[in-house]
Amino acid sequence: MKNLKLGISALALTLASTAFAQTTSNPWVIGVGAHGVNHMGVANGGVDKVFDNFDQVFTLNNYTITPPLSKLTVARNLNKYFVLDWQTSVGNVDNKRFAMDKEFFLQTGLGLQFKFAGLWNEESWFDPYVRVGANYLRHDYSGLTFPRYDNANDAVQGSYNSDDLVGKANHFTAAGGIGSNFWLTKNFGLNLQGDYVSTPGDNSNVANFWQGSASLMFRFGNTDRDKDGIKDSEDACPDVPGLAQFQGCPDTDGDGVPDKDDNCPEVAGPVENNGCPWPDTDGDGVLDKDDACPSVAGPAANNGCPWPDTDNDGVLDKDDACPTVPGLPEYNGCPKPTAVAVTEEFKDLLFDFNKATIQPGSTHKLDKAAEIIKSAPAENFVVVGTTDAKGSAAYNLNLSRQRAAAVVKALEARGVNPAQLKSIGIGSQEATVPATASDAERQVDRKVIVRAISSGAEWDTYKKSDLPAAPVKKAAPTKKRK
Repeated sequence: MKNLKLGISALALTLASTAFAQTTSNPWVIGVGAHGVNHMGVANGGVDKVFDNFDQVFTLNNYTITPPLSKLTVARNLNKYFVLDWQTSVGNVDNKRFAMDKEFFLQTGLGLQFKFAGLWNEESWFDPYVRVGANYLRHDYSGLTFPRYDNANDAVQGSYNSDDLVGKANHFTAAGGIGSNFWLTKNFGLNLQGDYVSTPGDNSNVANFWQGSASLMFRFGNTDRDKDGIKDSEDACPDVPGLAQFQGCPDTDGDGVPDKDDNCPEVAGPVENNGCPWPDTDGDGVLDKDDACPSVAGPAANNGCPWPDTDNDGVLDKDDACPTVPGLPEYNGCPKPTAVAVTEEFKDLLFDFNKATIQPGSTHKLDKAAEIIKSAPAENFVVVGTTDAKGSAAYNLNLSRQRAAAVVKALEARGVNPAQLKSIGIGSQEATVPATASDAERQVDRKVIVRAISSGAEWDTYKKSDLPAAPVKKAAPTKKRK
């Protein structure tokens, strides 16, 4: 017995030293501790009466408690729910129920645990379970003779097994119970377990008992070959250091695709392209996958295609307010407005001095202006006459009105629809050159400009001409005949 205890102690210490060398969660568990056996809580009769003396289970004096290192447990996690274990209990144990003195006791066998912690967190510090087991039991009852009185309730046990008047030493037992591990660290904890042990082959409950145990538990056995902190059992690449998010596999290019699934493990690329970068054939910065014109460079705003210029005016359609009509950049790709074109033709339009008579040298300007208006879309125009700042305001205003009206008359004479034209004069209101400047300098303020009127309401505010109406001559009174 002494040698057996020493052997169990040596094995436990060896495995315990190994346990703390591990750095990860481990599937193997070893436990060493003590146990107690209680025969007094067993009831007379069949399985249906197993709890008749259950109150005796909680009486400490009913237990034969063995010293520490009298129980050894070796277990292996099968998965997060089930654990396969081998448990051995040894010691000198009596049977107080039948007043049997202490006899050598050895029980060893396999058991299966169901871990409740697997339902919420298999690494939980609180690790309860239920257990069933099958064992070999050596506890010698051959020294008892029957019939025998039961010290628990003074009942008489007529025989050990049916009609046998002597007991036996070797038994097959079945055990069922509950227990829990309390993990103080990742690798070390305490265990409490309680079992009811029966001898179904004896047709007797003489050798049946309750057993409780307390053990120190050590977890060990898992390896981490690549030293990446991920245990081999959970490492998809156990020989290559990797990342936990990829089950221990590396991601060399850091693109979020583990090397084992990456077609370009050293060049970053998206998951949808198996870790390879998307090509850009035309080098326009738009990846081929998004490029509607992968072989022709174009901006991203147009899906990698060049912007068209339908009217070939140098203004791209995206910026062209008139994409089908050639125009000018300063007018957003549209032709020069009619009013602007006519005003430009009227630059340096010359009148006789202090008169509204257009000089013959400017008639070609009128011809060109008329053609522009007639060829353009129908619009309404106000011809505005201006003067320089020299002279009286009233004289300048009247002269500008006359000159504007003269231009309208000349345009109508050249076929422009009269309904499109009206005239006003503003004199020197918009003059920019002082009256003291030279005549050449003041020439810039002596001009005729044309304004397009798009609003019908605004057009209606203008008269055909703002020239004052000619005074009506009164007829001379007739003399009466005498």
